[in-house]
Amino acid sequence: MRTRRYRIIISGRLGMVGHEAFRDLHIEPHGADTALTGDLNRSGLHDVLTLIRDLALDLVGLTCLAPEPGTTIRPAPLSHTRGSPRA
Repeated sequence: MRTRRYRIIISGRLGMVGHEAFRDLHIEPHGADTALTGDLNRSGLHDVLTLIRDLALDLVGLTCLAPEPGTTIRPAPLSHTRGSPRA
């Protein structure tokens, strides 16, 4: 299985149990939340997401930082026109 680098954001800060549970990932503050970053294959990603659920943590975001080689990432088109307010 191929591995990809993921950043997973969970709500709030981790205590000692959380730090131990995610010891294989890089753990750092992300504003008021916590970022978990690591290289995971599909099975590893599912394991981390299951652990987040089992520990009753709130998932805020999940980002693949390194897409599969050969994948082209296209930026999303802008949805506003000149002079219109931005969201």
